[in-house]
Amino acid sequence: LALAGFWLFPRLATPLWRAFRFRNPWLLVNLLTVFVAAAVVGYFEDTINKVVVLAVFLPVLGGQSGNLGCQALAVMLRGMTLGELRGTGVARLVSKEALLGLLNGLVTGALAGAAMYYVVARDGGDDALLLGFITLAAMALSCMIAGLSGALIPLVLKRLGADPATASSIFLTTMTDVVSMGSFLGLAAWLVL
Repeated sequence: LALAGFWLFPRLATPLWRAFRFRNPWLLVNLLTVFVAAAVVGYFEDTINKVVVLAVFLPVLGGQSGNLGCQALAVMLRGMTLGELRGTGVARLVSKEALLGLLNGLVTGALAGAAMYYVVARDGGDDALLLGFITLAAMALSCMIAGLSGALIPLVLKRLGADPATASSIFLTTMTDVVSMGSFLGLAAWLVL
């Protein structure tokens, strides 16, 4: 069975060109999905032009939620590989990762929100407190969704017969980028402008 898996999904010992054929299609899917995240940012171009400081914080939200999602993804993939999901309530595990995401998002969101407040207040901006709370809320939401996605995506891909190890990160990155940037810019457009 392990030898059969060698031919179905790439392993460390998979020859170069076979590994390329396994991985490249997923990277092409990724190229398409990053345009979705770019479209979200493009949709809020007027908002960014009016509140330029938002552009500075986009990578903060995207990076935090992306890394949090990767932690959940790594834990889920390890659990799948080691057979830890057998006899375990998957809904409970997924809920746990979502709650961990929310809690971590509240902590990092409070710090990022304080940084936003400082930057805007230093420059004499009237909306410093509101932008700080928007940063906190967007971080909490995006990290919760990142934890949820990091846990769910490999399970869904496995159910669909795809290789979770090579495909999960592509869908996770898209989800975290769209949610973090969309919630941050959407809240700013709604509450500030």
